[in-house]
Amino acid sequence: MHAIRRYVIATMVAIVCSLNGWAQQVVFPYPNIPTTLLTPDERLSYTLEHFWNNYDFKNPLQANQQVGEQGFVDFINLMSHADSALCAKAASVVAQQLGSGGEMLFWFEGLMDHYLGNAESPLKNDVTYVHLLRALPSSPQRTFLIKQLTQNLPGSIATDITFINEQGDTQQLSSICSTKTILVFFDPQCDHCQEMMPRIRESFHDKKVVYINVDKNSDIQRYFYLPTLPSLYLLDENRRVVVKDGTIKEICERLF
Repeated sequence: MHAIRRYVIATMVAIVCSLNGWAQQVVFPYPNIPTTLLTPDERLSYTLEHFWNNYDFKNPLQANQQVGEQGFVDFINLMSHADSALCAKAASVVAQQLGSGGEMLFWFEGLMDHYLGNAESPLKNDVTYVHLLRALPSSPQRTFLIKQLTQNLPGSIATDITFINEQGDTQQLSSICSTKTILVFFDPQCDHCQEMMPRIRESFHDKKVVYINVDKNSDIQRYFYLPTLPSLYLLDENRRVVVKDGTIKEICERLF
């Protein structure tokens, strides 16, 4: 979470500098919204489409990581409030400014992975992540990641898989009847799983939990995106995905 900590520090520095008249040195150069745009939708649309206009990715004096990271976090936060068409357009604009390769594109992808792909990030958002990936130059790695990210998105019906449960029996996901079902994908040989599983079992001991050992279900990752283990999913009574690859806290908040 070092990057998130850096962002918090950068924001605090920006406030102090702004009070002292030094804001232009550290604050991201946000676009000025025309006063003729009055509705929230109009203002959001303009902001996203012009968000990076005043940020020069090719200027090393301006395109420093502190300012850029501050802007990126605000940008993806705004994208989470936009519809699909606007997200795609905003992603396309920033992709054009980044160009087809180089250090800044590599750095930008690192921010995408950290803030949008990390289960521990409060800004994790697979939909926003996919919009940005689709706008970047095509590559086998990006194509594969898009395919993984678009599997079992929140709101979709979870893939009906057949798996071997903890008792060693073959089970069908669609055979589970429960108002809420928690899927826990884990590997007993994984150090992080060994650390987290006791806490997971304690947190959900009175809930309907399905533990799926990925070592005994080797094809499971063809259907579920598991960037880290353990990985937690929450399904509703219709097998619809409520939380995808979430934290214990996030699952608990949606349970009660």
